[in-house]
Amino acid sequence: MLALRRYFDAVVSTILIWMLIVLLAVMTLQIVLRYGFSTSLIWAEEVCRYLLVWVSFLAAVLAYERGEIASVPMLRDALPPNAGLVLAIVANLLGIVLLSVLVWYGFVYASRLGSSPIPAMKFLLGDLFGPDFPVPRVYWVYIALPVGLALFALRLAMDIVLYARMIGTGARASDLRLATEIEAH
Repeated sequence: MLALRRYFDAVVSTILIWMLIVLLAVMTLQIVLRYGFSTSLIWAEEVCRYLLVWVSFLAAVLAYERGEIASVPMLRDALPPNAGLVLAIVANLLGIVLLSVLVWYGFVYASRLGSSPIPAMKFLLGDLFGPDFPVPRVYWVYIALPVGLALFALRLAMDIVLYARMIGTGARASDLRLATEIEAH
């Protein structure tokens, strides 16, 4: 399971790295064109905004992995090891329930309100290829929330499996991060 987690984190990290590379390249190009040549790309700011939305929701998964999301593990760590693991499993299950609701309504929102074309792309692609050329819809921006949160729920589910395997070993829930760090090095 730890190998699956590492693979999952590596895939998400790679996607994020490429999104950030594209984001920085478009921003740099926009700055050079605007201040160096007194012109600009009409679509650059919009693309950067949408990439930043996607990066934010995907990066939440990695922030969780690194322990950078706020949590209060005092009760879990004060309990005996098995009770702390059970509490961690219950907390992750409740997190998955909440994330599932947000994912569901995120897809509902995206499908109901995502049919309009992305404004800058409509302008750009319409000028290049004609007014009948298919233009990406804002649906692809709106689904960043449910996709990112679904990946987050999947990550919580992976930890539930690992916590369940740790029951009876005398390990604590906080040892999961330590085991991951030790295995990574």
